[in-house]
Amino acid sequence: MPVSIPADATRCLHYGDGMLLTSALMTLEQRFLLNWNALQNRLLHTPGVLEGLLVTHGGGDRVTVGSGAGFDALGRFLVLPGEGASLTVPGGSSASCYVHLLFPDPAPVGEDGTIMDLAAAPRVGDTEEAPDNGVLLAEIRRDAAGAVAGVIDRRQPVRSRLPAQLTDAG
Repeated sequence: MPVSIPADATRCLHYGDGMLLTSALMTLEQRFLLNWNALQNRLLHTPGVLEGLLVTHGGGDRVTVGSGAGFDALGRFLVLPGEGASLTVPGGSSASCYVHLLFPDPAPVGEDGTIMDLAAAPRVGDTEEAPDNGVLLAEIRRDAAGAVAGVIDRRQPVRSRLPAQLTDAG
């Protein structure tokens, strides 16, 4: 995937004495830090899992995704905090389905409008391909009746994009 760099990725605040920090200026600074971090991650690492995010069958039609972290294809951190999450696997089909962890896009903002939650959310879907804002965690096999028959771990670790170090052969 070609690297797309946001137009404002290099714009940040130049602080000065007596400066009035408006919400627009603080948003610019926040966007700078988030974009810069994502660009660095995307250029240095492949999408994948950094730690955790194991999917286990909890019995019946339930699976659990453990807490953990990774990077999406855009370089953003995918963080599932706390105790992880429990999902219901839809029935009615014997075809496999897939668990992805997705970056919130757009990120939800609290009722008072001051807190944005960047926690990633697991989703069960029919397609294996991970979208740019997520990573594939598991394949869920279903039996003829559509019940969960097993979970196959499909997590891929984050890998470095840096070339191997070259050495002199002479």
